[in-house]
Amino acid sequence: MLDELRQFLDYRMTVAEWIGAALLAVAPYLLIGVVYTVLDTGHLAHTDGVQRVLAFVGGVAFWPVLLIAKLC
Repeated sequence: MLDELRQFLDYRMTVAEWIGAALLAVAPYLLIGVVYTVLDTGHLAHTDGVQRVLAFVGGVAFWPVLLIAKLC
């Protein structure tokens, strides 16, 4: 059992594998964030230009906080 764990922890990954794993881990979060921000545009209502872009990116990045704040 210990040898199997040691073999698992000794596995080496290339940079491309790390990038791929990171993309697979982040993709669902970003997808949910985009969907939430597109469906709930309340925080985008009074913004223009660069502010709107930053508000959209902030909505995608902080959608869990916005969701909890809306529920409370």
